[in-house]
Amino acid sequence: MNVKNISWNENKTNKSNHPLLPKTLRGLIVGKSGCGKTTLLLILLLQPGCLDFSKLSVFGKSLFQPEYKILRKGFEEQLLKRVIMNLFENQNEIQQEQISPSVLIEELAKDRKNISKESIECNFYESADNVPDLNKLSPEQKIS
Repeated sequence: MNVKNISWNENKTNKSNHPLLPKTLRGLIVGKSGCGKTTLLLILLLQPGCLDFSKLSVFGKSLFQPEYKILRKGFEEQLLKRVIMNLFENQNEIQQEQISPSVLIEELAKDRKNISKESIECNFYESADNVPDLNKLSPEQKIS
């Protein structure tokens, strides 16, 4: 099946999300504990060709989990999405070698081939009190 976006949009955007996803996207991932919300989020953020963004805001009460720490550290060090994804895919080997993901990320960041040309600004919010006003965000930015 060939899926095309046939909606009429006069506002052009420079985003290139996956064809099954709209150019602009705001969404919530909601579900019970342990149902795969974090896994889905990581796939959407790190899978090549899925979501195109330069600014990321993550809201949640479980941001202390290792997945979020690795995601945050990886983006802070400007690692390529595929390099961060490789950390998750190779976690058994990393744990077997007893290497700290944070230290490994810092080592990977020393190699220029692992660094993204476009930086991703990352913000994590555990409290609703800190959530920014969406009306004050620039529509020109690639925000997820």
